[in-house]
Amino acid sequence: MLCFDHFVEQASLRLHAAQSLCQTGQALDRHMMDWLVDGAEFAVQSLSQDGFTISPMQRLKVLELLLGLSNLQEYLRHHSVRVSNPD
Repeated sequence: MLCFDHFVEQASLRLHAAQSLCQTGQALDRHMMDWLVDGAEFAVQSLSQDGFTISPMQRLKVLELLLGLSNLQEYLRHHSVRVSNPD
């Protein structure tokens, strides 16, 4: 299990990879997208839990991650990007 900082770092790296694939017209991996969506849900839950304390810097990074995911979703809605099932 990843600590919170490593989770945010890993999610940010995956988000940037997905954005790069979109910009070059390549297919997105379904597993990557599922992981990012699940990660967004975890991030929102972490922000809303009273017992889970995060620093202002961690909060900023999480909010930037959520904004990036929102932008990616909006990009996908307006562009023809394939999402592949790598099995």
